[in-house]
Amino acid sequence: MRIIGIGNPLMGDDGIGIAAVAALEKEGVPEGVDIIDGGTGGLTLLTLMEGAKRVILVDAVEAGCPPGTILRLAGEELEPETAASSLSLHSGGLPEVLALGRALGTLPPLILFAVQPDSVEVRLGLSESVAAALPPLLALIREEIKA
Repeated sequence: MRIIGIGNPLMGDDGIGIAAVAALEKEGVPEGVDIIDGGTGGLTLLTLMEGAKRVILVDAVEAGCPPGTILRLAGEELEPETAASSLSLHSGGLPEVLALGRALGTLPPLILFAVQPDSVEVRLGLSESVAAALPPLLALIREEIKA
């Protein structure tokens, strides 16, 4: 299993994926779980997912929810036809990456933990609402690791 955090910590809440994998790495994860800082993602995500039996992605996603809301998306919810075009805040967005991975037949089973940002602007650190979402986000990821 691989857990890939996506984001840019120089852009406020966009750094939630990176903050999550840093916290998991600090706490430690079971053997056989790889923790990866995926940066701003894009097509390099395909390489990072290659050969994995299962992947958990963690990213800030503009979903129109209250800031700090955590969404778990999997299966058809991640199909390019049903995923919003603004699923990711990065260039080479997640829908395009998923579509290409499916076309190539290289995608492992995926789960996306998406966190609604409050503020994506040039600054270090998470907003109060997104920082408060980090502990429950980590708990959800740990549950997924055990499953």
